[in-house]
Amino acid sequence: MGDVFNGAWADRYAALSEPQTGPLGRAALSEAGLFLCGISACIDARVDMQDIQPLLDAPAESPAGQLASLLLARAGRGIGGEVRFDWADGPAWLRERLKLRFALGGTGPQAAWVLGQLGVRSLVAVEDRHAAMLREIPKGVLLAEKGALKTADTVSVRGSHIPEIFIFEFTAGRPIGGIVPIRSSRVIVRFCDRGIQLDAEFEAMSRRLASSAAAGLLSGLNDVAVDKVRTSSRHVFALSRDWKAAGLATIHFELAGYATRQAIEDVLAEAGGAITSLGMSHSELLAMDPEAHHPMEALLELGERLGLERVCVHADTWAAAVTVNDPKEEELALMAGCAIASARAAHGAPAGTIATDPAAEFHPVPFENFVRKGRWTFVACASPYVEKPATTLGLGDSFTAGCLLILGRHRNAAVRPALHQA
Repeated sequence: MGDVFNGAWADRYAALSEPQTGPLGRAALSEAGLFLCGISACIDARVDMQDIQPLLDAPAESPAGQLASLLLARAGRGIGGEVRFDWADGPAWLRERLKLRFALGGTGPQAAWVLGQLGVRSLVAVEDRHAAMLREIPKGVLLAEKGALKTADTVSVRGSHIPEIFIFEFTAGRPIGGIVPIRSSRVIVRFCDRGIQLDAEFEAMSRRLASSAAAGLLSGLNDVAVDKVRTSSRHVFALSRDWKAAGLATIHFELAGYATRQAIEDVLAEAGGAITSLGMSHSELLAMDPEAHHPMEALLELGERLGLERVCVHADTWAAAVTVNDPKEEELALMAGCAIASARAAHGAPAGTIATDPAAEFHPVPFENFVRKGRWTFVACASPYVEKPATTLGLGDSFTAGCLLILGRHRNAAVRPALHQA
């Protein structure tokens, strides 16, 4: 491709994981603290869209046929995202007919999984501790129980199985039915509103550890029924305000996609002063502001409105942010996020070692970098772009985990109390 180059960006990304000096190297990761990750969790049922023939064969007027039409329309346009599909029997129908792969889901747990693969510990919120959920929680991802940090195989089983969230993945150039996707992505389909994880033990433990944690991550309000978003937002941001009051310096909220604009407004109305950082995909930003193809002004507006220190956005070939802090540190955070997301795209799952795939491309950043406006600086970087990824699942969550690794790395071990792990 004529607009692809492999010069300085490739060298800079390679330096990120240098074992002794790189911010994603073994030495740096061994010093990372504990991350607090809430407040949604689920089981993802992954489906390769080459394997959806039972959906394609269903009568067009049936729920299965309507779902097939929705998926094909999105894949044909290269549009992923998340949708709520009203079909109560959908999960059972799909389980019986499609080849599924199960994995841990939810932004907080996905980010924790990524961190765990790198040897970094996280505490996650999981209220629904049924056996199927606990089986999907990997080592390094911790739960709170009776005032202690525990691995999933040592906590008590409780609760009933809640239907999975279905992830339909498609790859650029690989035909599905009569269409050929122009872009690799995934469509996330929810058949119910699961709500946030009201994990009282997580909330109590995270309040206790907030003063010494590296960073906090919250997300999942998009999984709440639209008429309950304001109430759930109030609950989530009351927790983050307690973290902030305890001295937690970096509290990130990942926005995600919502069924209505009012739901977004309900979230943002409660978020002011409760977080320090906000993130989203470029498509999610465009859903709020269709004019935000150059994101700087839209990010600035959100930063000022909510009293934030940074607002970031990630796209296929670039990432960008506005920050009131050190712009070089922000660029490093964006690059760490992109590196970890790209490694997952190439590897097909969270990677234990972060390296740029040899086939990754670096496209020119479409914005001027390090632009100052008042107290803000606009920062952007190229991302190692994998044209035909092994997965597109969890890439935004992986990006967020990488950013937080950098933003939380100055919370030194000297300020951490002893953490009891059973």
